[in-house]
Amino acid sequence: MRITGAFTALLLFTTPVMALEGATGPVLGASSNFGQNWQPEALDGGAEIGITEFRDEVIWNHVEQANGELKFGSMREAYPSMLSNRGFGLVLLGYTGHPNWEDGRTPRTPEGQAAFARYHARIVERFPFIHSVEVGNEYNSVGFPEEEGWPESLEERARLYVRLLEVTRRAVLDVNPDVRILGGAAHSIPLAWIEAVVAEGGHKHMDAFVLHPYTTEPEQFARQVAEMRRLPELATMPIEITEFGTTDAAAAPGYLLRMYCQMALSGVSRAVWYPFTPRGDGLIALIEETGEATETGLAYAHIRDRMEGRPVEDVAPDAFTYACQFGPNTLVIWGAPREVELGEGIRAASATGSPINGQLELSRTEPLVLISDTGPVRLGETVHLGPQRMRADTYDQFAYPYPYRSEGEGLSVVVRRDAQDQPLEVRPGQERGGVPWTPYLGIPEDGEVRVGADWASPSAWGADRPLSIVYRYRSPVAERVELSVNIAPDASSTDGLDLEVTLNGRSLRRIKVQDDELLTLPSLDLSAEDLLEIVVGPNVEPDLDHARLRIQVEANQ
Repeated sequence: MRITGAFTALLLFTTPVMALEGATGPVLGASSNFGQNWQPEALDGGAEIGITEFRDEVIWNHVEQANGELKFGSMREAYPSMLSNRGFGLVLLGYTGHPNWEDGRTPRTPEGQAAFARYHARIVERFPFIHSVEVGNEYNSVGFPEEEGWPESLEERARLYVRLLEVTRRAVLDVNPDVRILGGAAHSIPLAWIEAVVAEGGHKHMDAFVLHPYTTEPEQFARQVAEMRRLPELATMPIEITEFGTTDAAAAPGYLLRMYCQMALSGVSRAVWYPFTPRGDGLIALIEETGEATETGLAYAHIRDRMEGRPVEDVAPDAFTYACQFGPNTLVIWGAPREVELGEGIRAASATGSPINGQLELSRTEPLVLISDTGPVRLGETVHLGPQRMRADTYDQFAYPYPYRSEGEGLSVVVRRDAQDQPLEVRPGQERGGVPWTPYLGIPEDGEVRVGADWASPSAWGADRPLSIVYRYRSPVAERVELSVNIAPDASSTDGLDLEVTLNGRSLRRIKVQDDELLTLPSLDLSAEDLLEIVVGPNVEPDLDHARLRIQVEANQ
């Protein structure tokens, strides 16, 4: 079943994400590179904070000699023995080639793929503690076809990939039927690639689908996975995240915890942070090469101690607050700022586990961990939040339209063409060049019109026929509000964008936006049913008019 363009609606509003029945905090892991650089000090340091699950490769062309003999010449090849001796776990990653087949590139011929499968089966046989084999690594990436000689077409690439997945599964299970096979090999959450893998029957040859959601913000993760699960073949398929991370050192601990919460609610069974130790690519590690834990490593340890394996429940009270209940006495919460009051016996900690004292307030990026050792931690019972002033937010309320049809709540979005409004449809992501690798909203008539949670791209059919993106807020009650529009056109835009705010059709403000702009209308008196519209269109030239965008409506007190 293909889902491309199948769901149509107007609204961005979404109810809180519901955790899958029986969902628990995912098993934590770390993406190491022992296959390239053995690091005993880092291994010891990681063990001190509970890092005992790894994802790594035993590199094919390092181990298998030209005559087919396996040679484990150094700890880079023999490190699985050390992990096994310490009772650790390993996801074996297989994705590289060997000089004996296809000039060392990732094999695509039946003969090369059979050799790939035999090798990884031999490694599983040699190291019986390996519990999972991950077949492939980001085969949907842009550079993969040229570098490895695979087809550009996603469909053709998926066909070759699924054949590799099938033969590897068969070979591995012949030597150890208990090993789990992880498939999908997806960078981001691109439904076009995922659909192509399913169409070729890939789901039949895997025990879990692998994602690397680098292009997904934590608050959007569960919504995008829900779109993926609309494919019947993947509705109950386990999902494992074998790489996720960030380059922002200051934000990394909070990012890890926010992502973990949303993964848990989505039924993810394994969450592997990338990287274990520094790789030189800017992504923030858990452990320094010398063995000291980073702040992100401390957050990992905090999650493992308080959340891993515990039942999880979504207890978010509204669309602007995110909250995960792990068991009866651990609550993770963040969102639009407002005061937090704790009952007796409850303490607050940061993502790293450091105590937080004094007045508490929700943050959009730094979650609070609320803990009790003596009784339950429950919103509305032992934890109380101040009044919610936020009324609408294009980021927090973003949703793929189907099935959200809650008229009159939050913001809706349409495309305006020739004075007519039309709904947007779900687009899969990666279905063609130049589009996001996650689901987004668009229209069939013009591939340049696109909308995401925190960005928008208008278009035009000539100088006098703009295709504007219109956000609409209909006030449910009479109140005074503040409107803020934070917009930042891409530097490549020819002449920026046109931004207009109207109230019941009357223009309140219109500006040309060429640089980062925060437009604020701090005191708008709205009556019940008043219609506030924010219209984002091209300026004179529609070229590359992509913009970061966030619109918020807040009660003015």
